[in-house]
Amino acid sequence: MEVLLWAGRGIAETDGWQVEKLYDLACGVHELREAPAEVLRLCREQHERMASASTYSRLRRAADAVGAWDFERDAACLALRERDLGGLVDALLNEGEVEEAWNAAHEDPDWDPGSHRRLRLAEAIETQRPEQALPSYMLVADEMLLETGRRVYARAIPVLKHARRAADAAGQSEWFAGWIEELREQHRRRPTFIAMLDKADLR
Repeated sequence: MEVLLWAGRGIAETDGWQVEKLYDLACGVHELREAPAEVLRLCREQHERMASASTYSRLRRAADAVGAWDFERDAACLALRERDLGGLVDALLNEGEVEEAWNAAHEDPDWDPGSHRRLRLAEAIETQRPEQALPSYMLVADEMLLETGRRVYARAIPVLKHARRAADAAGQSEWFAGWIEELREQHRRRPTFIAMLDKADLR
């Protein structure tokens, strides 16, 4: 009981990374006491206070333990949408909710998901909508190629292969070949990159 009182006081009075540790501690005590409703209450409180993909995941586990996720999900998603849009996209992708994740990522035209998340989205949606995955792959490749070096090129080549696959599936192979030619011309002074394109048969 003293541990819970101490953790509760810290949660109420502390900000920053320490709060997460205090929530972990309090949840751990309630789990040992087999009090899943209290674990759920704390997870909900933490997520509302500092929403992220990780707090969402923890809240879902706690809600699933008592069969309450259907009642918690909408509010949990809303908290992420308001405080951490990237976290919402990540959480939805982790759940396999590809369409919902894609829509969330593109509802604000001024929001930039970043290359890593943009690549995850493209890979997730490619099977269903290759024509939408294609420009995302191309943009990621362009962002990568703002830098130089063999390591950068080694990461860009698989993305370009994904782009070619999406282009083939979308019936845009000829257009993609033209874009690759433009890319080759743009980076003609990077012989290592051009050699890697040749090796990958990206023409």
